[in-house]
Amino acid sequence: MERGIRATTLDVAERAGVSEGAIFHRFKSKDVLFREAMRFDVNKVPERLASSLEGLEELEIRDALLRLASTMMEIGREVMPLMMMTWSNPDHGGCLPSNELRLAFRALLLRFAAYFEGRMDAGQMRRMDGEVVARVFIGAIHHFRVTQLAVSAGENTMPEGMFIRGMVDLLLSGAAPLGQDGSSRDPLVRN
Repeated sequence: MERGIRATTLDVAERAGVSEGAIFHRFKSKDVLFREAMRFDVNKVPERLASSLEGLEELEIRDALLRLASTMMEIGREVMPLMMMTWSNPDHGGCLPSNELRLAFRALLLRFAAYFEGRMDAGQMRRMDGEVVARVFIGAIHHFRVTQLAVSAGENTMPEGMFIRGMVDLLLSGAAPLGQDGSSRDPLVRN
């Protein structure tokens, strides 16, 4: 956990006080070792992310999005290093997730889009394409987490909470300049 995906099986063996061969006798690959150590099941990720949407309708929109983003950051803290390690491992049997997992993530994306569309229907967000909003929201969190993994923590220039608040505020208020009458410009519509 200290070295993340950069840790070698030799590092793990030395830390555990066993030979590297003993590790490979029990675990067929580094990927399997890390999954077992983390009790990580990639197939449960869509379920975990979907459960982060539960109970948000009761909150004010900003509070709901802050909670949702924070929960997704927590999940990403565990999931992203393992997924990156898995996808970068040529012995994994391929870098692409299974068709079942791709369908689960697509359903998750549509569930997020439906959440945002519900907030639009309630007048809490302006009308726009719910799937675009969902992709921007999920993508921004994903990018922040991946960037944290790629850059050492000491070099990270933006604290997580500051990013989450800024992203939510940008999503809720937009970045387009206001018109002369004080209203925002018409949103772009996907063709």
